[in-house]
Amino acid sequence: FNSERLEKICLFVITWGIYLILFVPLVVLKSSFFPFVAPKTIFFNMAVEILLFFYLLLAIYIPRYRPKINIFTISLAAFLGVLVLTSLTGINFFRSFWSTYERMTGLFTFFHLFAFYIILTSVFKKREDWEKILAASVIVGIGLSLYILTSDQASSRGGGTIGNTSFMAAYLLFDIFFAFILLLTKKDIIWRVFSAIALLLMLPVLFTSSAQGAIYSFFVGLIIIGLGYLIFSKNKILKKAALGIIIGAVILGAAIVIIKPPFAKNISDDLYSKMEPRFVVWQIGFKAWQEKPLLGWGPENYNVAFNKYFNPCLFLSKCGGEIWFDRSHNIILDTAIASGLAGLTAYFSIFAVFFWGLLRLAKKTAEPENLLLILGIGAALVSYFIQDLLVFDMINTYLVFFLSLALVNFLIMHPAQVGVSTAEEEGDYPPKNEESGKSFNPVLAGTMAILIGIVFLFGNVLPLRSGLAIVSMIQPSNTIDQAISNFKTALDSPMEKYEAREHFARNVSQAVFSIDPNSIDKESFQNALNLAEGEMEKSIKENPLDFRPYLFLGKIYGSDYYFSQDANKLLSAETILTDGIKLSPANQQGYWYLGEIKLAQSKDNEAIDLFQKAIDLEPKYPRSYWFLAMAYRATGDSVATLQKIKEAEVAGYDWQSNIDDITKVISIYYSLGDDSSLIPLIEKALTLQPQSSQLWAMLASSYANLNEYDKAREAAKRAGEIDPNLSDAIDQFIKTLPPE
Repeated sequence: FNSERLEKICLFVITWGIYLILFVPLVVLKSSFFPFVAPKTIFFNMAVEILLFFYLLLAIYIPRYRPKINIFTISLAAFLGVLVLTSLTGINFFRSFWSTYERMTGLFTFFHLFAFYIILTSVFKKREDWEKILAASVIVGIGLSLYILTSDQASSRGGGTIGNTSFMAAYLLFDIFFAFILLLTKKDIIWRVFSAIALLLMLPVLFTSSAQGAIYSFFVGLIIIGLGYLIFSKNKILKKAALGIIIGAVILGAAIVIIKPPFAKNISDDLYSKMEPRFVVWQIGFKAWQEKPLLGWGPENYNVAFNKYFNPCLFLSKCGGEIWFDRSHNIILDTAIASGLAGLTAYFSIFAVFFWGLLRLAKKTAEPENLLLILGIGAALVSYFIQDLLVFDMINTYLVFFLSLALVNFLIMHPAQVGVSTAEEEGDYPPKNEESGKSFNPVLAGTMAILIGIVFLFGNVLPLRSGLAIVSMIQPSNTIDQAISNFKTALDSPMEKYEAREHFARNVSQAVFSIDPNSIDKESFQNALNLAEGEMEKSIKENPLDFRPYLFLGKIYGSDYYFSQDANKLLSAETILTDGIKLSPANQQGYWYLGEIKLAQSKDNEAIDLFQKAIDLEPKYPRSYWFLAMAYRATGDSVATLQKIKEAEVAGYDWQSNIDDITKVISIYYSLGDDSSLIPLIEKALTLQPQSSQLWAMLASSYANLNEYDKAREAAKRAGEIDPNLSDAIDQFIKTLPPE
């Protein structure tokens, strides 16, 4: 290869590869685990690795493509360095490196994002190149918007191919501002029509979404463009107008705060009610940060800190009703918890140096279209940061965020591209008569290909196969042996295994209570239980501070006892759940599950104490009352049982809509012989399970006890119709009734 031919090949692959990468938000693989997340990230990583090979060839053999060391790239590299450091000092490096299938935002992905940034800043050095890249991204936004607007499924209308409304809106913000940039800076009619059509499609999707943070931040971005245009204008009248607008806005805001008009109070109250669940999670996050303020818990380890400082009110609807969080939904808190003050400083430094560069450039820009380009990308970054105060990043937003940073780097390092001539300009691009750095070495190229191929296989192919295996593993049609086989395939990946283990343990644990013991291979099922236990034990060993695997292991031990009747399993469950409660002492789930184990051990008083502790943690949550009621039921104390059932009902527990719960209450009244209370309960249960011959028979008996003989005969006949095997018993019962 001569350098000219090598350059053409590499540039062709890199250019079209970048365009292809921009289509990541449209990637969905429904047969994969977390189909809207994992396949996108794996596709992005794969594509970057391929492009990295060709870029390294360029950088090695043609010096002008080598990365330029500047304050902007240094700030990103410093942030990545802090992430590496805090991953090493954190509580679980393995999770920090790989993340989870649900997020895919560990160090491995950040290395790829940084490589993506380096490729962009080193290869694309003409404004026309960047305009094409922005247009390609806008095309993706158009495709996403069309999919959402034309879909007849509610889930698709929400997040489209991104799968979540908030993440979709956060991504779309960038494409909307990219379209504004093209509309305001390109004079060609085709470009303007393209941009206008894009905005007409994307803006309705943003405004009709439930992502209020993204919508408000969009308007902030528009204000920045408008005010920025006035402030940096060479016209003194426009500058004075900008100053007047700013002063007026400050005065108006101060007046609203001081006077507190009704409309402002209504808005404030409405905002607080919507934000209350976030405030609870943020309080937990702040406590977690205070424990490890300097270097944090390590990236991707928020779930451990969250469970340690769990707030029992999270089970209540006013606090959101969600009980598992791996993010605080605030970029400042998330960064502080993950990497402490070190990470937060590095993160803010990125914005500081990039905006410093943009402001310097804006001051020197004369032409309106160049100024609008600078203001547009600045507005996109500000809007992105604001909406990130209420959510967090995934691959979709990281993709366009790093793309935007690379564009800012280009504008600042090549000011002539926006009409600014300075001594800092690097000169004409591309340089003329440049000699190749060295002759092509096939051995070096082959070595790079092998190394990148290894990363490609272990970092992407195996995790992708594992995600497919997890989905296959949890299919209801699976036999036990098929589930075990798929589970073992899912474990055959270097990526974290917690999610696969949890899903397998949950499925096996639940299957214990739904299978027919006479229709299964007991040895195979016991093998599945043993495998689930062994793998969950590994999760605890690998992440001993995480409450969640303790809970899952305790449950699987309990299920194993019900299947095998091995009392040692109850002892194991008792030990592991007790240890788990120490890690999350305010989480009711630990007390519920341990209480169930105590009941199985006939330690009734200890079970009652545990369920009462759960009530004391959050007296407004009804389910804890139900657990306590069932504990009293196990002791045979029917009076106390009914009292707690009423308390559960008052607290809001709807036991009458659940056939399992209502039959438990029926059994209590049946044992008490309270037919007047029993009849309405049985009638309610029959609306849920009308083909239950047992319920019809009980109803007939209760009617007979209350001397309602006609109804007793009718109910008895209904029971016989459902189950012909009861015919003789039904005939005998009817004969005992007085004649009609």
